[in-house]
Amino acid sequence: MHVSPEAPLEFKFHWLNEKGQQTGLLRKKGRFDGTTLVLDDIEVPASVIVHVETRDNRMALSAMTQSGEPATLLLMPTNTRQLKAALDVSRSGVWAEMHREALEKKGLGRTFRSEECPECGATLILSGMPASPQLYCRFCHTLSTIADDLQPPPGEKQLRLCDECGMFSKPRRFTIFYFYFLLVVWGWWSRSTWRCPACMRGEAWKMLAANFVFVLGIPVALVQLFRSYGGTDLAGPFRGLDTGNIKARKGDVGGALQQYRAILERVPHCAGLKYNLGLALLQQGDKSRAADAFAAALDECVNYVPAYAVVRPLYEELGETERLAELKAMWDDEDEAEESQ
Repeated sequence: MHVSPEAPLEFKFHWLNEKGQQTGLLRKKGRFDGTTLVLDDIEVPASVIVHVETRDNRMALSAMTQSGEPATLLLMPTNTRQLKAALDVSRSGVWAEMHREALEKKGLGRTFRSEECPECGATLILSGMPASPQLYCRFCHTLSTIADDLQPPPGEKQLRLCDECGMFSKPRRFTIFYFYFLLVVWGWWSRSTWRCPACMRGEAWKMLAANFVFVLGIPVALVQLFRSYGGTDLAGPFRGLDTGNIKARKGDVGGALQQYRAILERVPHCAGLKYNLGLALLQQGDKSRAADAFAAALDECVNYVPAYAVVRPLYEELGETERLAELKAMWDDEDEAEESQ
């Protein structure tokens, strides 16, 4: 969707408090013209919005104020996904241009490199980084196969890190629901999260046990329990991923590796799988092999932030000075660009 001053994105929204609850009955008016986000009587330039997070129809914006301190805005727009996508495309484009200009001032304009996310259209800064088969988008969190000689595998766009365990998987919406009845007091409590099937299981069993006494909450618990077991394995080229992740979390690195290798025969390039293996090895205390696995993930996707965030301190801890220096040389420009954002 193209957003411009001539064709702005208009919407209505509710302000939310820190608990995610509406603060008023009447909706406010909002608009985004590709440059400035207007929320009722508040104007926020897209270039100062440093983070946008959404869950269902709720949105959290973090923006830098004139004092240099971040401010957070919580709202519930009528078109959350469209608004986030428009904001991400706009602010990432501005940051990329600022980064290019900064490099030109240093006489390094020729080193500027960027790619557009195939999924959301955000501009990703890759200056100083070599080409790799995959591309990670820090805005929509997708991992995309972009090499000209490779065909993106089916289902790739739905895979990302689980909010609970942090493993590369296919998180699903999971509803936690509890019903209670205590003599004259009754009610329910619920919330939604996004997690992989392995992370659903424990909560689903807790829901079933807690709701068993009051009966009414049992149907929801049974549905979530079925989803956590019945939908354990993905179909297509990534089948076996959930099984491998479950084995890895249980400490069965050999079993996990067997599942991951089978997937890699169908999907030769997948940074997420090698990242998962690194997490499993790290859990076992094998830091050296874990670092190798994270490095392999970065070979597949040079800007894979999750792997970089773990392997850099690992290199420091292991005394891998040469590998650390090489990593810093590639990522320093990226870190500076992010700080300027």
